[in-house]
Amino acid sequence: MKPYLKLFFVMLLIGLLVACNTDKETSSNDNEGNQNIEHNTQNDENNVQNEGTNEETYDLGGRTIRLNFHVDLTPEEGTETGDLLVERWKEVEEKYNVTIEWTEIPYEEKIEHLTTTVLAGEPFADLVRMDPTQASGLAQEGLIIPLDDIIDLSQSKMSEELKEAGRVNPDGKVYMMDTLRSFASGGGMFYNKTMFQQAGLEDPYELVQRGEWTWEKMLEAALTLTTGDQFGLAADPNRLAEYLILSNDARILNTETGEIVMDSPEAMEALEFMADLYNVHNVIKPNDRSSNWEDPPVFFNEGLVGMVHGESWEATDERRDTPFEWGYVFWPLGPNASEYGALKVSGGGYVIPVGVEDPEIVYQIWEDLQIWEYERDHLHAEYENILTNQESVDIANQMLDAVKISKWKQYNLHDAFYGTFEAIMNGDETPAQAVAKVKPEAQARVDEFLGK
Repeated sequence: MKPYLKLFFVMLLIGLLVACNTDKETSSNDNEGNQNIEHNTQNDENNVQNEGTNEETYDLGGRTIRLNFHVDLTPEEGTETGDLLVERWKEVEEKYNVTIEWTEIPYEEKIEHLTTTVLAGEPFADLVRMDPTQASGLAQEGLIIPLDDIIDLSQSKMSEELKEAGRVNPDGKVYMMDTLRSFASGGGMFYNKTMFQQAGLEDPYELVQRGEWTWEKMLEAALTLTTGDQFGLAADPNRLAEYLILSNDARILNTETGEIVMDSPEAMEALEFMADLYNVHNVIKPNDRSSNWEDPPVFFNEGLVGMVHGESWEATDERRDTPFEWGYVFWPLGPNASEYGALKVSGGGYVIPVGVEDPEIVYQIWEDLQIWEYERDHLHAEYENILTNQESVDIANQMLDAVKISKWKQYNLHDAFYGTFEAIMNGDETPAQAVAKVKPEAQARVDEFLGK
């Protein structure tokens, strides 16, 4: 047996040696593999950093890029949003080697000045903020550049809603550029919470939560709040008509067919309700101080009315300083509607005049100036700052994703209804008479705009 034992121990010793060597190799390979993984991870991190630092840059030779509006929109430090905008401003100037200026021109001079300077071959600004009606006329005259012609819109940071709002010409191209910050500014109702509480009325916010904030409930509240010199509502009849039509899921114009549809049953129901608010129930305070659009917010701030239409930006310093508590909610639902919406009856955006040098880079400069990644957070923070209670903040935040747009003014209709809604307000004409009177001319304007 001894020879076999010797052979056994020799084989065992060889096996142990092989195992040890294998473990060493495996350990060495594992360490090498770990080093490779670590090295590759570092490379990935470097690649990510390089992707950020290798972003394409441009050298426009110190050129001045001017953004124009009828008020000063120069970003200012001192707030979180302002600090970010100023920081982005500096980054963009360095990235493109430009100087960026925000300039002003009176609203009523903007169209003429743009037209004159474009025709002279020297646009007075690289980007000009316009409302849809102004942009529409300029597009029809070929004085502003469609974004479709200079960029790939699918790569734009604008949402589909923003792109749709920027289509102001029958050619279907996008001419205006905008951000969520200015686009989704609400379109609801401010109400005097103190007045509602003292009258024993249920808070509209609670009614919204149950889906019961309706025209009928608004009327009930307005009737209760109208006592002596106090009224339930203040309103601009033009804004009121549009809000009522939109909140009943109706329209003034069918933009797909180009047909005036303000005589539809749903739109007429809205105008008839409006006529009753003024002439049957008498719950709207007359605008007897200044004008239809200036008086209503002042009446509300003075505590003379219980409710007024408005957008979130109308929570001004004067409104925040009122001696009573107020809230902000969706505009009430009409009988034909099932979902609340932030009602948008006007808007705007920047356009690029024809003749601007390197318009595709100018667009990119505008896009790079925006704080897209922080926009919602800063809107939420802004609502926290300007609205006086959490309920109103919650509603304003919901409005960001519930915009209902009324697009009709840019179809050559911006001044078509002057006097129409005032006639209904004053009781001079019934809704049926007022609509029948204005519809033929309005339809002719739309047909002309569409080239029919």
